[in-house]
Amino acid sequence: MPLTLYTYAGNTHALQSLIAAQYNGVEIEVPAFEMGKDNKTAAFTAMSPLGKVPVLQTPDGPLCEAAAIARYVARMRADTNMYGSSFYEAGCVDQWIEFAKNELDLPVGMWIYPILGFISSNAKNTEQAKTELARALAVLQTHLTAHTFLAGEGVTLADVVVVCSLLNAFKLVFDAAYLAPFPALVRWFKTCVSQPEFLAVLGTTTLCAGEAPPAPAPAPAP
Repeated sequence: MPLTLYTYAGNTHALQSLIAAQYNGVEIEVPAFEMGKDNKTAAFTAMSPLGKVPVLQTPDGPLCEAAAIARYVARMRADTNMYGSSFYEAGCVDQWIEFAKNELDLPVGMWIYPILGFISSNAKNTEQAKTELARALAVLQTHLTAHTFLAGEGVTLADVVVVCSLLNAFKLVFDAAYLAPFPALVRWFKTCVSQPEFLAVLGTTTLCAGEAPPAPAPAPAP
């Protein structure tokens, strides 16, 4: 029985599970899904009481929360080392998943959400996001200067999750000047997104040529 993932198109928190599934040879169906409609049905809120996505329907029941879903998919096979090849490497994978959640997701969102039109542009918040994100990227730069991947000798769920956390930033706002202090990070990101398993889910990732402007403010109500 294939798994079913409920999410809206382009949700990076869902893409990470689909990439892990490619590495593990796990089939996941992704039906069309409309936020504001499908997530409010009784059938969906029975799986996700708050109406949040992604949700993974498994043979044993539904799973909510993106990291829990990604971990579930990554652990479905041990021989691919998606969760590391040792108990220690598994801990390293968890470490970087938590790093992405705690240090990357918020500043990335604060920087790119005005561009996507999700929130109004605020110059002070954008500058703070740039500063906080640069501090986190410096940690990745230091680690990746000495390591090809984040945990172990090959791609693990750690790489998948951190790539997805940074994906829209690399596409929309990380221009050459901002990335100049982080060459090892750029090397790692390009290496990951060029892997067949990433390409199968993401397609070709085009890096930012220059920071995109904020989306226009919505017109005032008549």
